[in-house]
Amino acid sequence: MKILWTVNLIPEEPAVKLGIKTEVLGGWVESMAAQLRNVENIELAIACKCSSDITFKERVSGVTYYSLGYSDGDDVDSIKNRCREIISDFSPDIVQIEGTEFLHAKAMIDYCKSNSVPVIVSLQGILNGQYNYQCGQLQLDDMMFSKSLTDIMSAWLLHLRKVLWYKPRMKPEKEIIEKADYILGRTTWDRAHSYAINPVAKYYSCNRVLRQPFYEKDWDIKNIERHSIYVGNGYYALKGVHFVIMALPQLIREYPDLKLNIAGYKPFSEGDQRSFIKKGYGAYLKKLIDDLGVGNHVVFTGPLKAHEVAERLSKVNAYVLCSAIENSPNTLGEAMMIGTPCVSAYVGGASDMAEDKKEALFYRNDDPKLLSWNIKQIFDNDELALTLSENGRKRARITHNAKNNADDLLFAYNDILKEIKEK
Repeated sequence: MKILWTVNLIPEEPAVKLGIKTEVLGGWVESMAAQLRNVENIELAIACKCSSDITFKERVSGVTYYSLGYSDGDDVDSIKNRCREIISDFSPDIVQIEGTEFLHAKAMIDYCKSNSVPVIVSLQGILNGQYNYQCGQLQLDDMMFSKSLTDIMSAWLLHLRKVLWYKPRMKPEKEIIEKADYILGRTTWDRAHSYAINPVAKYYSCNRVLRQPFYEKDWDIKNIERHSIYVGNGYYALKGVHFVIMALPQLIREYPDLKLNIAGYKPFSEGDQRSFIKKGYGAYLKKLIDDLGVGNHVVFTGPLKAHEVAERLSKVNAYVLCSAIENSPNTLGEAMMIGTPCVSAYVGGASDMAEDKKEALFYRNDDPKLLSWNIKQIFDNDELALTLSENGRKRARITHNAKNNADDLLFAYNDILKEIKEK
């Protein structure tokens, strides 16, 4: 069976070989690819979204990688030509479109549908279900009429980014899901939202395979940094780190040595190269940290490789998923796999990954007081921390079992091809 994936980035292994800057995101792509390339009679190729000035066809570790490059000004038809070239060269039995938020996904499904190439749409998030949460549930109306120029500017930039950058992607995504005969998802949330758009598509469930370091590291309460917290992303308002920062004064009052580790770039650094419209949240965060006087307790780690994330998670007292919306957050799965005691916002598909008070402590994402209380429970009660750690680890080893998840994916492929053959 020949399988072609389209993905939204160039995975690390081919990027290193090609001398291209590597991403810290999307590690599950190589993790699942590693499972499939060990299966007899499976040949895998991956078409990678990239800029139009990058062109390659490269075979790395048994997987063929293609560049799927285009520019912001390119239309669907021009991208469709590149899809045609890749499909003509590889001749896949089935195409898996990973993610629905970019134009090449629409180009690929349009080409496949018009040329009778079987295609399954794999859901990451669903933009049409996330739109209302893009500003992280900040009170933009209050901010727009604030006496603070920073609040006013931040509110308008957040709103403009939502309307000008995010909203235009929702229509093509809706069209992709509407056209899909087969959908691959993981949670009750993505099943509900995809069903609302396309109730006749056949739905298959397949969980993520995590990156290898998270299967190798274990949290040990004897070796942790007490009163330390890890959050997986603070770059966008949707990820909700502002609510964790709002919870800090209440915690610092009791734990003056508290440390919040936020993975990724500092969103208000002087060297920020992002467009002006993307800087509103960074300006808001800086003002919030300064106003609350918690700067000495907040550390932005910079981009971390998988083994560095695993190391941090094994040493912190608690992990927090604070997003306003998620589908199946990999960072929560990574923390649970290592055994880090987890506090999670009750959003999207997170509740499919852990049970409240057994495998994680849940809270409403925009309630920093309840968040701080849940963190306090872990800080104060080692027995609770150990219970959450052990139960979370057991649950994650089921959810993210590499072989089982690869088997689920292969079942979906075989079932689709069988169904098409019988028609």
